[in-house]
Amino acid sequence: MEMPASTLDSVKHAAFDETKAYVQQEEKGQAFFDDGREIELLHFVYGHPSIEEIRGSPENVLKAIDEYGRTKKYLMNVGADKGKIVADLVAEVKPQVMVELGGYIGYSALLFGNAVRKAGGKRYFSLERNPEFGAVIASLADLAGLSDIVKVVIGSSADSIKRLHSQGSLEHIDLMFLDHYKPAYTSDLKLCEHLSLVTPGTVLAADNVIKPGNPPYLEYVRSSVEKKRKDASTDKSNGEDVKSKFGRNADMYKAREGEEKINTELKGNPNLVYESKLVNSYEPTGEPTTVVAQIVGLAGKLGATRPELLLRNSSLTMASKPFNVGIIGYGAATKVFHIPLIEVTPELSLYAIVQRHPTPENDASKAIPGIKSYRATEEMVKDDSVDIVVITTTPPTHFELAKLALENGKHVLVEKPFVPTSREADQLIALAKNHHKLLTVYQNRRFDTDFLTIQSLLQNNTLGRIVEFESHFDRYKPSTATSKPWKTITQPGGGAIYDLGSHLIDQIVVLFGLPQKITAFLGSQRSENPGGYDDSCTVLMHYADGMVATIKVAVVSPEKEQLRFWIRGERGSYKKYHEDPQEEHLTSGMRPGDAGFGIEPEDRFGTLTTALNSTLTSAPCPTLHPATDTTYQAIYTQFAAAVARKGDVAVQAEEARDVIRLIELAKRSSEEGRTVDV
Repeated sequence: MEMPASTLDSVKHAAFDETKAYVQQEEKGQAFFDDGREIELLHFVYGHPSIEEIRGSPENVLKAIDEYGRTKKYLMNVGADKGKIVADLVAEVKPQVMVELGGYIGYSALLFGNAVRKAGGKRYFSLERNPEFGAVIASLADLAGLSDIVKVVIGSSADSIKRLHSQGSLEHIDLMFLDHYKPAYTSDLKLCEHLSLVTPGTVLAADNVIKPGNPPYLEYVRSSVEKKRKDASTDKSNGEDVKSKFGRNADMYKAREGEEKINTELKGNPNLVYESKLVNSYEPTGEPTTVVAQIVGLAGKLGATRPELLLRNSSLTMASKPFNVGIIGYGAATKVFHIPLIEVTPELSLYAIVQRHPTPENDASKAIPGIKSYRATEEMVKDDSVDIVVITTTPPTHFELAKLALENGKHVLVEKPFVPTSREADQLIALAKNHHKLLTVYQNRRFDTDFLTIQSLLQNNTLGRIVEFESHFDRYKPSTATSKPWKTITQPGGGAIYDLGSHLIDQIVVLFGLPQKITAFLGSQRSENPGGYDDSCTVLMHYADGMVATIKVAVVSPEKEQLRFWIRGERGSYKKYHEDPQEEHLTSGMRPGDAGFGIEPEDRFGTLTTALNSTLTSAPCPTLHPATDTTYQAIYTQFAAAVARKGDVAVQAEEARDVIRLIELAKRSSEEGRTVDV
């Protein structure tokens, strides 16, 4: 993806205004910072004749700083010209969280923090190693009225990043400005990649990468994925030959702050790639300089939506890639519901499959050219190229596999039912939060077109107050013969209520929230059931307003047309037969985006009956035509967006946990023969 033209071209040909030039930097060998001028600046601003106009105004505080730089002493600020590039980028990107490494006296914190607030952002972290400089930043931010958004953090950049992350204060960086200790640029970027703070969609801005120069940083962000993987495998040091590569800049803070320790062990995320552009600009003194624009991506595709910026002969960089997906399991659900949807989602790339026992007739590595095939989950989750793990195995395995994937730093999508118990669900939710990873469940029936039609009817109050809501998955299958024998045995997470009932309960909770009470009947309708599992269920969900929602799964229902929904309200009713067509379409080889995908034929429309002045009128109710973002694919498009920090998952793990808890209560109700409280 190209850099935003409006941002890059804004300073491309502008002439420098000499009247705004700072005094020249002191000669080589003379101090040009940390000689008392920073505290002197603070006295200058607070003693300014226009202090009352300055107070509460970020723009006027910046003007006062510029005035000091023009009339008193040089200040090593980003300056108004380069600062405008980043401020414009902030307005375009609209980051919720922005981080700067190296705050000095707060010029960038005031300029960019104000831009973040105007763009609707929540927090600007200014990480500064020198406590005196940090005090200046905090004082000026308070004077400017920005203390609600600008947070000053004192300490080395790496320690501060790790501390904020471990505290949960910093979960992701939308935009980062690097203008601190130059040898730490690369190691700090790798640290942020390692902690998943910098991901596709993150925007970076790094100063001083060409003048005075930062060769290791430029080498890293310009390296191919293959080279970075090779360097990581050979333990190439992040901090090797620091002095030879940075000259006097390697020791510029040593006298006061001590020698900075560079972490040479972090590998970062070698799958991120960076594409550069140059943008002309000026130092605050008027000296011409260049901004190097870079887009950060991941192996496979470039084309993210946000750039990274490196300033003062700097570069803009944006993170982007398709996220690599590894699937555990290669059964029917994988082939019908997951692989087709992953393959049509541009933000995702099907990368690996765990298939323990392939056969000549059923071998993922042969069926999907280029796929990486694993025999053991333990091997796949340790592959650094895997971003997302999808679990499609049998329900009793879900907990351990999800736990293993989360512990190895993967985002996880679990096929329904989530896990056999709500206790296991709570453990996984806590684990995902501790590891700052996403966890979601494949409750795809939220995107059934008839269910979306019902949502529209309820939102428009077409049926009035609902008194009864019935949802069915009824079939005529009196025999236990099946191609999925694991479904016909008694096991944790097994039986009709977990298999299909989890979908129906989830839909009702989406519409009406949690009920107050549950009455359930679980058992077998088949005369022959050697496995003894519950092949059918009826669950009544009682609500405070008197409404009763009933879910029913039956295997002995000899009907040519099976009832799917029957909803009755004070102003009308909706009755529908037949299931959503998406499963049928996926099984036949159709994909979201194909002509006719997910569109229900007219002879399967539901019937809407409305009451007007005691007169009942019935007519077909057209089922909504799905857009791409309302088919089953939405589970994956929203998951990819959430991984990129651009939205939320379609199904929160806590919501799926609540469904499992209701199933547990339904089992108790059936076993004890009574209605139970929720």
